[in-house]
Amino acid sequence: MGIELRGSKLIAIILIASGLDFLLLGYDQGLFGGILAGEGFTDMLGNPSPTLTGFVTAVYDIGCAVGAVGAFIWGEKIGRKRSIILANIIVIAGAAIQTASFSYGQMVASRIIAGFGVGLSTVAVPILQSETLPSHNRGALLVVQSALIIIGVAIASWLCFATLFANTSLQWRFPIACQMLFSSLVLCCCPFLCETPRWLAKRGETEKARHVISRLLDKPEDDVEVQGQLNEILAAIAIEGQDGEASWSDSFSNKTKTRNLQRVLLGMAPYMMNQWSGVNALCSDYLAYILEKYLGFSTQMSLILASVAFTQYAVFSWPPYFYIDKIGRRTTIMGSSIGCSICMAVIAGCLGSSSSYTTSAVAVAFMFLFLDCFTLGILPVSWSYSAEIQPLRVRNKSTAVGVFSHWMSNFVVVMITPIALNSIGGYYFWIWAVVCASFVPLTYIFGVETSGRTLEQIDEVFFESPRACMGLDKKNTRVIIASKEDEENRYRAFGKLDLEKMAEVEQVETVST
Repeated sequence: MGIELRGSKLIAIILIASGLDFLLLGYDQGLFGGILAGEGFTDMLGNPSPTLTGFVTAVYDIGCAVGAVGAFIWGEKIGRKRSIILANIIVIAGAAIQTASFSYGQMVASRIIAGFGVGLSTVAVPILQSETLPSHNRGALLVVQSALIIIGVAIASWLCFATLFANTSLQWRFPIACQMLFSSLVLCCCPFLCETPRWLAKRGETEKARHVISRLLDKPEDDVEVQGQLNEILAAIAIEGQDGEASWSDSFSNKTKTRNLQRVLLGMAPYMMNQWSGVNALCSDYLAYILEKYLGFSTQMSLILASVAFTQYAVFSWPPYFYIDKIGRRTTIMGSSIGCSICMAVIAGCLGSSSSYTTSAVAVAFMFLFLDCFTLGILPVSWSYSAEIQPLRVRNKSTAVGVFSHWMSNFVVVMITPIALNSIGGYYFWIWAVVCASFVPLTYIFGVETSGRTLEQIDEVFFESPRACMGLDKKNTRVIIASKEDEENRYRAFGKLDLEKMAEVEQVETVST
């Protein structure tokens, strides 16, 4: 057995491994937007048409969607930790083939392979975090992963700019090869990771689950707090177990006590909001392209502006750490959606009017502001909410459905953007302004608050007051601001309850004897 980290050190390695995985995700999101600016790369691809350019960029998302399907089928069997290991091995294989590509077909196939690995990891990593991080500041800790997505985008943008002027295939091969570095670092962290106690308990490995809980809390296995957390998990499993073993179709049914279909839809919503906000239509994949083609900036200036925008984007991804657990997921995403809608409307107005220095400057300013609004709300919630809201019995399958919807939406947006810009120009962004505005009433009516609640407390919300419009019940939208001490006291109460029951049983057995 290797070194067993405990307490804050174990939490830290979980965050580091997850962060590196999402750093890779962000890097991949920003990679093609940078290397497409190089003539050597487009020559290698055979100078494809806008449609084929959109396809080779977007086909990565098809691979990610297929990876999510793989997680749906096999993820629950192999567990969270082994899913992450397998995913990053696949990413390294796909990135190696991409780096060695000499044709359009090779690049397409290898991007699908790498995407498969990323799709698998984007199911496993959020579940690993949601099932191991403490509930009182789980949202703040999950912000770290979404912030690292944006840092990855910024790194890709600056690196592509740095290699833009290379006269050889180094211009694009080196940035692509860097994908292997991030996945290799994740694999180096994996021996120190733990499997989640909820996955172990669900498989009947109760003592292993107890051991992992003791490591996470850095307390002895017989500590009352360890017993309390295990009791809460086992109680939730017992309730879910009344419905029997989960089938694939159970993820899409409301007949069970846990209301799986409703929670799948709630989990899909932030993933869909992430993509249907228009962020990848405007920024991650096409910002430099739009600055050059529609606002008249040179290739070099477009890449510099895009890189600066992504750097600011990364800086503004950190403030949610300080408020997401205090004001809640619902308020965070509604405020973010309002800001994104206003920015998209201004951008559409500027790009749709006659070009001038003033309209170009205003458009660039609101592109920067859009990124800020997006990363201050929609982004951090989208990568945490689904794994929080799903019941344990179908958590892996249901999260995979949400991730699949994310990547398919990403594919559609990235694929249609060059075509739409060619057809209707800047008016295209009016669509995103309206869609972003629609997120506010949808979240208000249907959204359930998860801040400060353990995963088992979230289950109780659906057990006690099931209804379609959950957001209209104030009990379901209340933000619980809990401290570490509150969480410890809750688990101690569960642990003492169990000890009292054991004492009663022993007393009855003594009397009967």
